Amino acid sequence: MNNLTILKANGIVECRICGLNFLPELAEDNERHEHEHRKIICGSVPYEIREFLKSFGWAIAHGEANANVPRGHWTPEIGKRAVVFAYWTRAVSNGIPENDFEPYMAAQFAFVDAIVSGDEIAIKNADYLLERWPKYGG
Repeated sequence: MNNLTILKANGIVECRICGLNFLPELAEDNERHEHEHRKIICGSVPYEIREFLKSFGWAIAHGEANANVPRGHWTPEIGKRAVVFAYWTRAVSNGIPENDFEPYMAAQFAFVDAIVSGDEIAIKNADYLLERWPKYGG
């Protein structure tokens, strides 16, 4: 155990960077762990962090009072951006080409804007835009 791992039980450790629980003695576990770090180095974010960003971002985007943030500090647009960047990091984790960045982000913003507005037609249009990237998570 070091300052980057937490000892769990039966020799299993949790990586504080990627969150993976693994047995360091197993070669396949070490390979998976290294793979997770390579994805992070390339711009991916661990699943729990993405979900945290999306959860907080959606709360801010919807202007939820219980989001526990000072008024005026985080705007709905910043909340939307947090959600969209969380989606981008998932796509990066799944190998999206860099040259898809702007069209992917535009489609995600269309989706998030539509969800926040509650506009059913805009949601259907955004769903159509997202059909281009199903293997990257939307």
